[in-house]
Amino acid sequence: LSTRNCCVGHPWANSPMAEPAALSVHLHPLVLINISDHFVRLRTQGGNPRLLLGAVIGAQEGRRIDVHNSFELLVDEATDGTRSLDVEFLQQRLAQYLEVFPRYEFLGWYALGAEPQEPDKALHKKVQEVTANENPFLLLIDTQKLETENAGQSEDLPVKVYDSKAHLDQGELKVEWNEVPYAIDTLEAERIAVNHVAKSATATKSSGHSSDFTQHTGGLGNSVVMLSNRIKELRDYMQDVKAGRLPRNHEVLRQLLSLCQALQATHPDSLRHEFCAEFNDAA
Repeated sequence: LSTRNCCVGHPWANSPMAEPAALSVHLHPLVLINISDHFVRLRTQGGNPRLLLGAVIGAQEGRRIDVHNSFELLVDEATDGTRSLDVEFLQQRLAQYLEVFPRYEFLGWYALGAEPQEPDKALHKKVQEVTANENPFLLLIDTQKLETENAGQSEDLPVKVYDSKAHLDQGELKVEWNEVPYAIDTLEAERIAVNHVAKSATATKSSGHSSDFTQHTGGLGNSVVMLSNRIKELRDYMQDVKAGRLPRNHEVLRQLLSLCQALQATHPDSLRHEFCAEFNDAA
């Protein structure tokens, strides 16, 4: 991203050959889910929407930008309305994410609003200084569109992506915002996760919708319950035979003995130890 405005101020910058290719921005679902969660929590807690800010990270290859993840930023607002970032928190969190995802890089920041405002330019300049990114982009969430009557029927996301361009005007550095088209892109793992979240969110008792993961775990649960019932029936049968309430069926007794010997051959002590270790790791 630091090479987007490398020609600004160059004598050839206004020539047709110097026009850079259009950005190809691809938003992944996790970013939208994180920002939505951030907004909902801030709104339910009665927070100030102006303090909803975050960083977006991802990968860039040429003019293609894939926005994979995001994290929240700590922001303070002065009495005059000026917002300031917690620089140490931003640098620390960014270093942690880049250590886990070495292919990612800082791409830009997100906020609420229909379009960039004048105070956003000061934050934009601060982000440039802190992250050493000469030209981060801005991702805006227009929450006012979510409150309209037809919001649930609209197929357009209330999301806009802006690329910035800095230029000198009479010795003063000014920032201009250009809206950039974007596309929603998903990887296979993301499609599975989004499918699970979407079906779980819309599941009701009447409709009975469930995700593939829920159906799989439900089938395993039913199998265990059925096995437990069968074992209980066999135990009750043995108790009745031992008490003399039922006659002995030698064929059934031989099958039970064979089953018990097979269970002993599975080394229950080692199996129990392995199961406990796996349970503790999962917990």
